[in-house]
Amino acid sequence: MRGYAPAEGPSALSRVGALMIRFAVHDESGLAKEMPLHHAHLVGKEDLTVAGTIAFEQGIITCKKHSADAAALGVQVDAGANGRLLLQTCLLPDREQPYNLYVELARHRLMLLLNKFEEWSLVALPPEHPVMVGFEKSRELFTRAIATPHDGTLATASRMSSLARESLLLGIEAGERLTMLQAERELAAKAAGKALQTPKDGEKTEPPPKPTLGCILHTDQFSEPLQKIVAKTFDFVSVPVRWSDIEREEGQRNFVATDRWIEWAVRTARLPVCGGPLLDLSSRGVPRWLHIWENDYRTLRELAYEHLKVVVTRYRRAVPRWTVISGAQTNMELNLRMEEMIDLTRLAVLTVRKLQPQATMLIEISHPFGEHTTHIDRALAPVLYAGIVKESGISFDGFAVRMQMGDAEPGHAARDLMQWSAILDVLASYDKPIHVTAVGAPSGPPRMPNASAKYAELYADPGTWHGAWNPATQAEWLTQAIAMASAKPYVHSVCWHMLWDTDLTPEMRLGGIITAEGKPKPALKRMGEVSAALRAGKSPTALGPVEPDTP
Repeated sequence: MRGYAPAEGPSALSRVGALMIRFAVHDESGLAKEMPLHHAHLVGKEDLTVAGTIAFEQGIITCKKHSADAAALGVQVDAGANGRLLLQTCLLPDREQPYNLYVELARHRLMLLLNKFEEWSLVALPPEHPVMVGFEKSRELFTRAIATPHDGTLATASRMSSLARESLLLGIEAGERLTMLQAERELAAKAAGKALQTPKDGEKTEPPPKPTLGCILHTDQFSEPLQKIVAKTFDFVSVPVRWSDIEREEGQRNFVATDRWIEWAVRTARLPVCGGPLLDLSSRGVPRWLHIWENDYRTLRELAYEHLKVVVTRYRRAVPRWTVISGAQTNMELNLRMEEMIDLTRLAVLTVRKLQPQATMLIEISHPFGEHTTHIDRALAPVLYAGIVKESGISFDGFAVRMQMGDAEPGHAARDLMQWSAILDVLASYDKPIHVTAVGAPSGPPRMPNASAKYAELYADPGTWHGAWNPATQAEWLTQAIAMASAKPYVHSVCWHMLWDTDLTPEMRLGGIITAEGKPKPALKRMGEVSAALRAGKSPTALGPVEPDTP
């Protein structure tokens, strides 16, 4: 990652305007000699990612900002048995002396735990509960770390860092336990048709929706065995209608592959269909020929309208729910200004509303943590985009959120379950229903990006969760992620991101629960068990460990 050498001394600091924060990274030998900055980014107030440059040299991470406001650093670290995770510090003011990285990461984790204890009304857990035991050990170690006398030696700083890292690892584990405990409570409340939280005086609350589970069906395969699995396991299906697949050459549309899955779902399986994204502004969804018009927004808008009109007109009798746009705020493929992002979003909603007034319309947040905005010009933080869309008077029915990790792409860095739970809670603050339209992780190591690809160095290592990605880890992530998301009172549906491994505009390499050769992975059996548990009003977290060699 490009940056600049860390400044030393007050005179050097004043030359850069003091708009920076620095972090000392220690290991057993003193200052660390290496610190990969994959997915590193800056976060400001209200969870808004901010622009800046980040560099590592001689044991110091230097973050140069574009404003004097306090900022936090998001950075990938080795979290022991928890995996290699992208974690965050608290908001910190500029100062000349470097902060201790692990102390600040542990501080943020304890703050997040305390906030969730209160928010989820779990402060009265008994002291012997595993969550409280882990939390208290984490807090004790953190207290010891910050109470270590500052004598200015590397040995003392390394000792502080070691204690803080132990605190951090225990805090992550306690946070995941707390997240799943809350999921069990919320799923029980959903099964009983009751709201877990007591409404305030004068407020009316509707019973939380029963969780429904679906799967995205890519269009390169269509067979009877796959149909049987889908019909038995899922409550609905999601069929991509990517512009890049339907109109590979300008003006030449082909709907054959998309037609067969939608027709089967409606006529044979009697399953509800979610279509979209209609406008997918990711590298998977933008046709190559569209880049010709990238700097001519008026023409691009007309072409987008024509695509929307043709697809919705074709499927409006079969598809009751549309994801109308995705990735508008990322600016990864089309270099849009903010007003153009919002205008395209409004265009997509108004077009579908005109052609299919009764349809449910979702606006998708494809990179909910927004780390891409640190590096991409004019990209919007997802929470900022969601707020602007909500306040701009666009009449849509809910937000869609993609929960994917473990792939070498921007936005797919591995995070723990508490972070995912927290970002869903943030997006829910806009008082719109949420549909998790793509939850997923791979069953093996990611495909490395082409070295010449844009931002390849930044996202080359997506990290891991609870160990290296393998079939058992994928199935375990599936269990806990779907349970956590399905339990949220504001989440109306959860959708797995791909049924089988495919190279046709895939969500991620090895992200399916069936191999490309048609062999089931452990995640396939576990998906059936998760589906059965949700239908029975039970928590999937009680299913036990995954059997790696499930036939």
